[in-house]
Amino acid sequence: MDGEKPLDQIKVLITRGKEGAKELSSLIEGNGGTPVSVPLLDFKPYDDPLEGSFIASIHNYEWIIFTSKNSVAFFLEKLTVHNINASSLSVSIAAVGTKTEKYCEMLGLSVTFVPDDFTGDDLVRQFITERKPSGKVLVPKGNLARNVIAVELKEAGIHCDEWIIYETILPGESFEKLKVIIEAGGVDILTFTSSSTVRHFMRVVEGDSLYAKIRHLPAACIGPLTKKTAEECGLHVKICPNTYTVDEMVTEIIQYVSEAGDKS
Repeated sequence: MDGEKPLDQIKVLITRGKEGAKELSSLIEGNGGTPVSVPLLDFKPYDDPLEGSFIASIHNYEWIIFTSKNSVAFFLEKLTVHNINASSLSVSIAAVGTKTEKYCEMLGLSVTFVPDDFTGDDLVRQFITERKPSGKVLVPKGNLARNVIAVELKEAGIHCDEWIIYETILPGESFEKLKVIIEAGGVDILTFTSSSTVRHFMRVVEGDSLYAKIRHLPAACIGPLTKKTAEECGLHVKICPNTYTVDEMVTEIIQYVSEAGDKS
């Protein structure tokens, strides 16, 4: 049909937090699809019992490694609470991913190192080889983030501290909203951008015995860890781009829909 877009009549469930959902929704709409946004992630500051210790020694770190925009935002918020200006830190900054890098620089933090790949594992190998850190390394993180960076740095003989500065929560209002959408058969494709979105999704599904409603829906995941979590939960992952971005995920959703249409 003339003028038809690749995702016409396709309803895509978006489970990202409110801020991140905007970008994905725009991409879905731009390709003719209908974004169905139910934020399954929200974030709030975490009061680490060791916070005072981290603040007292904040000027002693050689490197800070940020793995997400959230880690940057909540770290700077902690500094503000303790009346510390980020510009006073004589520290080098590593960022996982170009979006984290751009966010740092937008907030006035100069990034010295960005790994070629977007995973913590790859960062550590390249970081050690190219930067040869000799001082202390700090990793501000969320309560659900993996500890692979700290573990591998410590195994290499490098002092690394992890500071939990925020926690991931499931917005209460999303429970009922997601339940209603699933019961009505209101989506054609599921999307997940982290293991947390998968687990929160399954809390609703299992809590209301809705598995039969979603068991045949194709899922799109960003990253191998998210894919693994989804598959362990019994979801059918059909889309998982090699480049871990929403742009690539949407590109592969379009390809999947096109191929599914050809087979029908």
